[in-house]
Amino acid sequence: MNDPQPANRRRGALLRLPSPALTIACIALFVALGGVSYGLATGSIDSREIADNTIRSKDVRDNSVYSRDLRNNDVRDIDIRNGTIKGRDVAKGTLTGDNVNMAKLGQVPDAAALGGRPAADYAAAGPIRLVGTSGEAVVFAPGVSALGGQDLAPGFWKEGVTVQLQGAVDGTGDLFTLPAGYRPAGRARFHVPSDSGADGTLTVSAAGEVSTAVADAVLDGVSFRAAAP
Repeated sequence: MNDPQPANRRRGALLRLPSPALTIACIALFVALGGVSYGLATGSIDSREIADNTIRSKDVRDNSVYSRDLRNNDVRDIDIRNGTIKGRDVAKGTLTGDNVNMAKLGQVPDAAALGGRPAADYAAAGPIRLVGTSGEAVVFAPGVSALGGQDLAPGFWKEGVTVQLQGAVDGTGDLFTLPAGYRPAGRARFHVPSDSGADGTLTVSAAGEVSTAVADAVLDGVSFRAAAP
């Protein structure tokens, strides 16, 4: 007769419970799979379910990332592609000189001829020349002279394209004529004080004729842009 004991021993082996280590491993696997499944079902996958360095720019919808989504000081210049930042991307008043690499600034377009004028017209070249106090006297109209007791003799000077007048004049009507290069493009009028207390108007024509109807006009502070040569 056949011995039934080996068959019974085989059935006992098949019904043996799994080891504790195998049980814990299975539970961990089920929990992990359940968490991912739950995240996929609810659309709430967080950074714990995403492997590092697996998200690319093509995985992010355009215009879906905002400044509030970025931690301060996390974005550096190496993270920004050249030529992608425009003026509209920078908040007003947020850039200072410290944020600009002066060595990388290029030449301003048309810098050699700004507004149709040479760049030299926009900067003072050498010392300021005072006409009337440096040997080139103002040629007054008949009956006009410098007002006595003034610190500066009547004259004019030019810095870049700006002409400024100085001093005070004793007389009315046509006072003197400005030379070419020191004249406005069109007639210019200025409110000027009078040394005698009666304020009035000073007029400078495109031909350089300086005139006023007020006596003892003070020219200090009168300035205008010189016409293009």
